[in-house]
Amino acid sequence: MPPPPNVLVVTADEQSWDTLGANGNPVARTPHLDALAARGASFVHSYTPYPLCCPARASLWTGRLPHDHHVMGNWRRIRPDLAAGGLVRPFAAAGYHTLYTGKWHVPGTTPDRLGFADASAIPAVLKGLDRGRYIEEYRAYATARGYALVPGNIENLTAADLSALHRPGRAPCGTAEIPLEDYLETWQTARFLERLDARPAGRPFFAVCSFNAPHFPMIVPAPYDRLIDPADVPLPASLRSGPGTRPAEVAASRYAAHAADLDESEWRRLIAHYWGFCSLVDAQVGRIVAHLEARGLLASTIVVFTADHGDMMGAHGLLEKGYPLHYEPALRVPLLVAGPGVAPGARPGGLVGLTDVLPTVADLAGVALPPVPAGVSAAGALAPGGADAPLRPCAIAETFTFDGAEGGHGEHTALADFEARSGTANLSVRTPQARYVFRWNDVEELYDLDADPGEVTNLAAGAARAGQRDRLRQTLLDEVERTGGAHLAGLVRRRLAARSAAGAPA
Repeated sequence: MPPPPNVLVVTADEQSWDTLGANGNPVARTPHLDALAARGASFVHSYTPYPLCCPARASLWTGRLPHDHHVMGNWRRIRPDLAAGGLVRPFAAAGYHTLYTGKWHVPGTTPDRLGFADASAIPAVLKGLDRGRYIEEYRAYATARGYALVPGNIENLTAADLSALHRPGRAPCGTAEIPLEDYLETWQTARFLERLDARPAGRPFFAVCSFNAPHFPMIVPAPYDRLIDPADVPLPASLRSGPGTRPAEVAASRYAAHAADLDESEWRRLIAHYWGFCSLVDAQVGRIVAHLEARGLLASTIVVFTADHGDMMGAHGLLEKGYPLHYEPALRVPLLVAGPGVAPGARPGGLVGLTDVLPTVADLAGVALPPVPAGVSAAGALAPGGADAPLRPCAIAETFTFDGAEGGHGEHTALADFEARSGTANLSVRTPQARYVFRWNDVEELYDLDADPGEVTNLAAGAARAGQRDRLRQTLLDEVERTGGAHLAGLVRRRLAARSAAGAPA
C-alpha cells in the first residue's frame, strides 16, 4: 500500500478567479500557477461563501457556512463549541504533521486549537482583533533592516507608502518602499520553508502557507509594480455603466465612493498593480513548488491553491469586497488542485465552494472526516475523465450586519441575537445558469449568467422571470435550512412576506 500523500494548501487573500493566465486572463503573469493548473486541475466555478476574510477562512477550515459557524463578519468570534474542532484534526489523527504559516484571521480560535501542531508568522491580536499583516516578528525584521514603518499601522506601511494611497484623482496604489527581498511575502515564504524542513521525519505533512497579498492596500514592490503595462489592461465592460446600475445600497456604499473620481487611465493603473501583486503571489508559489521538487516531495504532494474571496476591481465601478457585493468578481475565486489522484489539465465545470476544499483533499488522501454540514468532495471531478462529474447544485454566499456594522470587535454573535441586534442579511445563490440575490434592505437581483456574465441587467422585477426568481429564492432558502440555518431562513421568509403584504417592490 503506498504511503499517504502530503498536502500543501496555499491561500491568497482577495484574489479573484480571473487573475490567472490559466483561467483565461491574457495579460496575467502567473507562470507557476498556470503550470500547477496544467499539471492538475483548475475549477471553472469555485466560490467563497462570504466576500470577507474572517468568515470565508472559518468556512474553509470548518466546512460550515457563516450562519452555522457564526463568524458573520470580520472579527466576529467563531461559535464557542467549534473553537477546538474543524477539519484539520482528522489529518493529525491520521498521522500527519500539521503546519500553518501566515495570515490566520479566524476570530476566537488559534491554529493550534484547530489542529495545527506547528505555527509561524501568525499575525498579532491587537485590541481583540487579528490584524492580518501585522506580524510582530516581521515588523521587528523590517525595522532591524532599517525601514521606518508607521507606528501602529496594521499594513506595515512606511510614510512614503501611506502618502501614495491618498492622492486626489489618483488610484490608491504605488511602489513599496520596502524592496522585494525584504517584503512580507518574500520573508514569509522563507519562514514557511524553514518550518517545513524542520518537520518530524517519517510522517506525511499537512502544511498551509497563507499569504496576505494581493489584499489592499496596493503597495507593491518592484518589479511587480510595473510588471503589467496599464495600456494592456482591458477594463471591465460594466465599469462604464458604473454603480448607478446597482441597487441603492451598493451605489451609495463606500465601495463606490472611494473610486468615484478615477478616470480610465487610473483604473488601468490600479488593476495593473493588482495583477502585479498576484504575480508576486505566483512567484512565491513557484519558490515553494521548486523547494518540494528539489527535495523529491512534489510527486507525492497534493498541492492546492485558492483564495478567501475576490475583489470587484472596477466591475460596476466598484472596489474591494464586503457586505453588499454579491457579484462574481468578489465571490468567484481560483481553486487549483494538483498531485496524486488528479488528472493533468482537468477543467471541472461544476460548482464548488471553499467548504469543499478539505473534504476533497481528505478524499484524495484517504483521511476520514466527520460529517461536513456544507461541504462535498469534488475528488470525482479530478479523476481521469471526471471533469464533467456533477458536484453541488448551487453555491450560496452570505453577508450580515449587526447594529449597523459589517464587522465586530472580537465578540461572539449568534443568529439568535439577530432581531435584538437590528440584524440585516444579504444572501445569494449561484446556479450553473443564474445568480439570485436577496437583500434585506433593498431590491432583489437576478442575473442570467449565460447571456449576461457581467451581471449588468437585473431581471428580478420583470414578470417574465418571476417564476425563475421564485424558484431560486426557494433553492436559496432550502440550502440555508439544510446547512443549519432554519432560523435564518425563517427570518428571510418573514421579510419577503412583509414586503409582499405591503406591496413593496422585490
